[in-house]
Amino acid sequence: MGFNKVFSLLLVFVVLGATAGIVGAVPAEKARVIITIDKDFNEKSVFALGGNVVARGKVFPIVIAELPPRAIERLKNAKGVVRVEYDAKVFAYPKPPSPPGRDKDKEPSQPAQEIPWGIERINATGAWSVSDGFSGGVIEVAIIDTGIDRDHPDLKDNIAWGVSVLNGRISTKPNSYQDRNGHGTHVAGTIAAINNEIGVVGVAPAVEIYAIKALGNDGSGWISDIILGIEQALLGPDGVLDSDNDGVIVGDPDDDAAEVISMSLGGSSDVQAFHDAIIEAYNYGVVIVAASGNDEASSPSYPAAYPEVIAVGATDSDDQVPWWSNRGVEVSAPGVDILSTYPNDSYETLQGTSMATPHVSGVVALIQAAHYNKYGSVLPVGTFDDMGTNTVRGILHSTADDHGSPGWDADYGYGIVRADLAVQAAVN
Repeated sequence: MGFNKVFSLLLVFVVLGATAGIVGAVPAEKARVIITIDKDFNEKSVFALGGNVVARGKVFPIVIAELPPRAIERLKNAKGVVRVEYDAKVFAYPKPPSPPGRDKDKEPSQPAQEIPWGIERINATGAWSVSDGFSGGVIEVAIIDTGIDRDHPDLKDNIAWGVSVLNGRISTKPNSYQDRNGHGTHVAGTIAAINNEIGVVGVAPAVEIYAIKALGNDGSGWISDIILGIEQALLGPDGVLDSDNDGVIVGDPDDDAAEVISMSLGGSSDVQAFHDAIIEAYNYGVVIVAASGNDEASSPSYPAAYPEVIAVGATDSDDQVPWWSNRGVEVSAPGVDILSTYPNDSYETLQGTSMATPHVSGVVALIQAAHYNKYGSVLPVGTFDDMGTNTVRGILHSTADDHGSPGWDADYGYGIVRADLAVQAAVN
């Protein structure tokens, strides 16, 4: 998550309501809530209490609603209500500057391609001869962020689909998921900038990416929108969870669910509906990668703190962990002075665990692409303790460059990821 140079993207959850962990205040008019429901729930119970429904889950059993604060306790007792939680707002702090402008009548000249130091450090180039990100249209990485610059010449051919879930409204119109912040485009470039003659190149330069806009142009968004973003990553462009009804959606050529979800965001609040969504995606076989955070904490922020998620810490070009990178991570990756794509066909250097996270997401995409190309299937996600080569997490752990104390340690986790060794392990 971005930290110094252009902006700091430590995303902080500010919960709106009078429950444990609340930082903000409940609005005077209506509070936004996430209602976990069962089959007996009827939306009329929301309307009867003076509320309105913002959105409904298609995969997850949730309803997002706005109600007068005094009505929330009564809603908890309504038929079919499993849980009611105050929604949370996520903020990019501070607000990043506007992307550089351009003369619409003059196409900007593109710099000659260079390989960013982070791509070299994890030896992604050494993995391309085995995988190169090609997967026959099976491996997709969903980037839940501020959107992506869909016309960027170093990205556009790898953007397979885009959707906005802002404020609970689902839209696939091209302008709806356009990045007017910069963060999402930067993350996308580290994962999948094309290996051409301009700009930069990503870890997996031929993998398909889904642009899922769940954070607004100022870098803020609702936690419920992130949940909806995860849902869209599962549904994919066709909007169908399991089109062939075989019970498999990840690594299935008949379905278009994302195999990897990359979230360069986080905060301090544990919202159960959020965790439930992550558990369900994990159980489907999606590898979920998230930034650990930039506030010098001894443990990762959420969602990286959830055991189903790979928490990523940052390192610099000397393999040192910067003071601001949260500890207690699972793995580490380059996150300081990272050059990548930026809106308006430009490039920018940023730093933070947001920049480390896409390095790991790209490596996971290469692992799954290489394994699928050879065996016709993807690897299971695995757990935090895995050290073998029969799961994605086990491969990441066993092939990482070990730094700090031998084995896992709080500063580096299992070490700095290595794309070349990981892909070799995936095919052998």
